[in-house]
Amino acid sequence: MAIAMALEGGIGVIHTNLPIEAQAAEVMRVKRYKSGFIVDPVCVAPTMKVSELDELKRKHGFTGFPVTEGGKMGSRLLGLVTKRDTDFVQDRKATLVSAIMTPLTSLVTSEEGIDLQAANGILQKSKKGKLPIMTKGGLLVALVARTDLKKNAEFPNATKDPLNKSLLVAAAIGTRPEDRDRVKALVAAGVDAIVIDSSQGDSTFQHEMIKWIKKEFPDLQVVAGNVVTKRQAKNLLDCGADALRVGMGIGSICTTQEVCACGRAQASAVYGVAKLAAAYGVPILADGGISSPGHIVKALSLGAGA
Repeated sequence: MAIAMALEGGIGVIHTNLPIEAQAAEVMRVKRYKSGFIVDPVCVAPTMKVSELDELKRKHGFTGFPVTEGGKMGSRLLGLVTKRDTDFVQDRKATLVSAIMTPLTSLVTSEEGIDLQAANGILQKSKKGKLPIMTKGGLLVALVARTDLKKNAEFPNATKDPLNKSLLVAAAIGTRPEDRDRVKALVAAGVDAIVIDSSQGDSTFQHEMIKWIKKEFPDLQVVAGNVVTKRQAKNLLDCGADALRVGMGIGSICTTQEVCACGRAQASAVYGVAKLAAAYGVPILADGGISSPGHIVKALSLGAGA
């Protein structure tokens, strides 16, 4: 779903009701889906068996891998192994990748420093599936995939990183101490934004979480909330929040107002918080209470950015 949303010009948020490793893996799936320059391709060693390669294909969901001396990025490129190289291998447990790969001498490659447009041109002209980018010394530094070119044409409005062209993705966290480990894992996976998931966001726990994230990862975007008043919003903005979620107890099944005695009519909340947030240059998200297209228009008119 996060991939589909990003392809159409939005951004998906991977929910927090997952083990840390599983949530980070979902983030990585989105980041790898469409990359332009793939700066961290999964590489394999020439000594890997085809049966092990089959497991790697199932794990990652794609079928082409650079073969390098050390089996990792930054090693000397030896060749590429793709689905056509493995289709007719009989003894998959005994056959090594080095015996079936397409060797470097048969590949079309480019030197480090080429821009994406020129790399795309080489792929189109050569009709190859992948273009390895190497240093003058033959070390693999990036990869460009033909399938990514096709996706670029099909989804011109996709939400992408301006540098490496990967899809953007966010992930939700809580405010517990262990969520700091979750943030670290998500950042390592390449997450673009963190959404702190709390029905009543103006709490000491969230204040401390925002401050910690902005100290440890200053460039990471943090969406804080939820809030419904200017005072609540200011507290989170002063902690370093990059965006705010607005809305309490206005969803069809939400009980925050009844349970916590805290909430406000959504139109008033959006309007009030939007005026304060605008002074900080921070966008707000109208979160909840949307049951028709007209509600979307009203939220945007009252100052929401999304």
